[in-house]
Amino acid sequence: MTASTVAGRGWPAETMFGDDRPRGYLLHCEQDRYTPTQAMKRAAALYHEHRADCVMIEANSGGDYLPALWEQVDPTVNWRIVHATRGKRARAAPVAQLYEQVRVSHAGLARVFAELEEQMTMFVGQGETEDSPDLLDSAVWALWDLFLDPTMPSPRGGDDQRLSGRRQRRSSDWLWAAEE
Repeated sequence: MTASTVAGRGWPAETMFGDDRPRGYLLHCEQDRYTPTQAMKRAAALYHEHRADCVMIEANSGGDYLPALWEQVDPTVNWRIVHATRGKRARAAPVAQLYEQVRVSHAGLARVFAELEEQMTMFVGQGETEDSPDLLDSAVWALWDLFLDPTMPSPRGGDDQRLSGRRQRRSSDWLWAAEE
């Protein structure tokens, strides 16, 4: 199953109680069964549709073929391959704190996020005894990159401004993430 999430980061126009921290927005999420080529084509379509800065792909089981595949599918897409070094529960915990701080919103039709929200409420991190929540993991990767990991390498050929400071207010930082 391949899950895709489009996420963005922006700053509030007005702040309440001096809270001018960036906010996260999930704009789209979906999951389906794709071949690797179909998944890359769908990623490229979402990248262009949302004018994203980068496509991030988790490639834990292999993934050595992904750069060559990207060049065949759409060489104009900025992409980054990531590998999980921690379990899903450990990766999800800091993102859950962003939600608790009301710093992440789901923007769009509720039905688009229904399956993701079900995974968010059902996931307890039991490891092998629990189904893999691919939509949740995709959203976690996107929000982790936008908010939490300043050591994440820059996108191929891009100027990474993700964590360039709160004083520089940009309208948005968009990212697409896939869980394969």
